[in-house]
Amino acid sequence: MKVLFRGVAVLTAISGVFMYIYRALFVNKRSIGSELAEDLIRVANFDIADVDDEMLERNAEENRQEYEIPRSILRSHIGSYELDGMKIFTISPKHEKRKQRVLYLHGGGYINQPSVFHWRFLSKLVKETAMEFIVPIYPKTPEHTYDEAYEQVQKLYKQLVSENGNIIIMGDSAGGGLTLGLVQWLKKEQLPMPKAQIVISPWLDITLGNPDIEAFETVEPMLKPDNLKIIGKIWSGDADPDYYKVSPMYGELAGLPKLYLIVGTREIILPDARKYVQLLEAAGADYEYYEYEMQNHVFPLYPIKEGIDARKQIGEILIGYDE
Repeated sequence: MKVLFRGVAVLTAISGVFMYIYRALFVNKRSIGSELAEDLIRVANFDIADVDDEMLERNAEENRQEYEIPRSILRSHIGSYELDGMKIFTISPKHEKRKQRVLYLHGGGYINQPSVFHWRFLSKLVKETAMEFIVPIYPKTPEHTYDEAYEQVQKLYKQLVSENGNIIIMGDSAGGGLTLGLVQWLKKEQLPMPKAQIVISPWLDITLGNPDIEAFETVEPMLKPDNLKIIGKIWSGDADPDYYKVSPMYGELAGLPKLYLIVGTREIILPDARKYVQLLEAAGADYEYYEYEMQNHVFPLYPIKEGIDARKQIGEILIGYDE
């Protein structure tokens, strides 16, 4: 009888695996890794805490500590320095590197430091492009607001341009929003423009007020809109929610460097990304828009087939700008 039960259990497990593979490949039409990644993200965020005073203080305490890269996962050359109290990391090839450099503004909802996935993603790009990536640990909420981050990052940008004008600005999620707002500010300040801007799943409207977002909340495994709205309000300080530095959706989009925007169809950012493309079109802006089917928030950072494809696409874009 025990042998029979074991046999039934094994067959059930095998059947479950085959059903999982079938669902991924033929129902959802994406890689097995992508399917698994979404499920793991959903489990990891199942009981994510609501934003309250305790959570904010915990994040503030973490952000006060000096940030260090988990170096064991990187194969690139790592350097670091400070500019007016802001720590800046450089990730570069161990051998000869290209002239083109990338200022990378990491995501994390304006409250979290870079994740392991950020560094793995950047290390891969360094290897594939032979470019140096500069990553500032810019000021975060709840102890800081957007204006402090903008001032610090602009100082860094001006320093980089003075050394070598071959700069592309790139960012993901909140860092994507910061990228878009920063480039608009550089134009207003009549400062030298980067060669291009690349954003992955950018946070475009701090309020997440687009009514179409609600339809994506059930498929979004990572982001919780109610939490983001609270954090976004703190990050905005005294600024109006439609101020371009906190909601780049509402800025002046004409006359900016070419923009490359990458987003997945299973994230709450998608409705605003589609709206942003309409605004870019109306402004006559130079842009390319890539919408990946059945992909989650910042999917290019993850070691899945679709993420690797998107990362290679980004690498090709970057190399195309190298002199």
